[in-house]
Amino acid sequence: MKDEDAELRELLRTLSPAARSHLRVLLIRDQSDRDLIAARLLRYRDVRGTAWADLIDELSLNPELLQRCIKLLGELGAEDWPY
Repeated sequence: MKDEDAELRELLRTLSPAARSHLRVLLIRDQSDRDLIAARLLRYRDVRGTAWADLIDELSLNPELLQRCIKLLGELGAEDWPY
């Protein structure tokens, strides 16, 4: 694991497994889908919704970070899977 991924991994671990799964599906979608979802989150003017929308926008603007986040979410999802 890269040191630069350690902080992101720990942040993603603060989410529930279901939230991580939903976030990964969202991030895999194309840009227009992410923009639409971010706009819907902002419509409610909720602090958490705004934070999610900001995160989605930030990841969309940084393709390298987006791919790292998707990869880490997949790895964490595999850890959550019961064997």
